[in-house]
Amino acid sequence: MSKELKLFTIAAVLACSVSSFASNNIDEGLNVTEEQQRLREIQAKNDSVCVEGYNLFIAERINWMATDSVLSRYSQEELGGNVIWQPTDSTWNAIFIDKEIKNCIFEMQYNKNDKRFKMSYDKRPITEVELAKLSVKNVMLENLVKKCGNKITYDSDCGSPNLDFVRIDDNTVRLYILQGTVHNNLIPFGNDYSVDFNNDGELLCFRQYHKSLIATRTVDEEGNPIVSAIHSHVKESPYITPTDVCNFLLYRGQMQQFYVLSTALDVLILYDAETNHTIVKSR
Repeated sequence: MSKELKLFTIAAVLACSVSSFASNNIDEGLNVTEEQQRLREIQAKNDSVCVEGYNLFIAERINWMATDSVLSRYSQEELGGNVIWQPTDSTWNAIFIDKEIKNCIFEMQYNKNDKRFKMSYDKRPITEVELAKLSVKNVMLENLVKKCGNKITYDSDCGSPNLDFVRIDDNTVRLYILQGTVHNNLIPFGNDYSVDFNNDGELLCFRQYHKSLIATRTVDEEGNPIVSAIHSHVKESPYITPTDVCNFLLYRGQMQQFYVLSTALDVLILYDAETNHTIVKSR
């Protein structure tokens, strides 16, 4: 049996077994009220992570679109850097700067409420605000390499890492590091990290979500869509992760759902792409 079909079979069995897990708990005399409360709390935590993951998905999409757009007119050698930031909770700005760090040569604006993009290739002087944001970004990257460079790995055969900066609150910017992929029909779960910085670019904390690459196919060997997939989380990452949500939304193809088996919480977590919510069941 192929690896992809095994994943589908496992997911199907687990899905069909959810009701039996619950009934077994009742038969064993566990306090159902306490268990239901525990599951509600786990689900609330997972759904807050889903909101974070969707925001990361937006950041990655903007990164993709802005990079593809600017590279349609400029070569890498003509670029001096880029900055993507959030002026408000619902808006994003992205700019690319020339080699001399003097002019903005491309800018994009996105409004999350109406889902509209505005793009301009008009060359203009870079503003003091934009220059300051570029400077802080460079400080963040320098501190990342200095303090955490030896902790970060990725699979070069799968693809290069993708970096996204997302504002978490007034005092915190979170850098996500995602495993990218150059392969079709593949979700690159794993090899993912996040690093928090303050507004001066000082490193606050470092997280590793998965310990390795979990390359998950979206079609089988005959090219047929795989219905669902599953991977497990250990105690270091007991909940669904924002990187799980982002990478699934980016690369899922026709797949609508995936499962996380949390051994630490002893639950099965189902993520649904259409609703961006989870369902949590006892094992």
